[in-house]
Amino acid sequence: MRDMIEKIVSTDKKSREALEKAKQLKMESLQKISSIREQKRNDYLEKARENIKISEKEERQNAEKKMKEIEKEYESASTRIDRLLRDKRDEWVDAIVKRVVEG
Repeated sequence: MRDMIEKIVSTDKKSREALEKAKQLKMESLQKISSIREQKRNDYLEKARENIKISEKEERQNAEKKMKEIEKEYESASTRIDRLLRDKRDEWVDAIVKRVVEG
């Protein structure tokens, strides 16, 4: 009987120790998982920041390219207007004077 009680007590003690060890392993695993999640989150954020920088640079380059194209178009239009003014100036002045004089 005494052996039986000692076995029960011993088994209970081993079970409690195993349960405590399992709880400790669970806590360690949760900490590792949390650490891994945090690292992955940080990696993701860093990669996203890098992608934003790259996109920002590309957008800036595209905007500069479009600005240069617009400036070229403006210069071309300005040149055409100046040429037209130079070529038609006398004709337009004569037409305006004629309309004023003829009333």
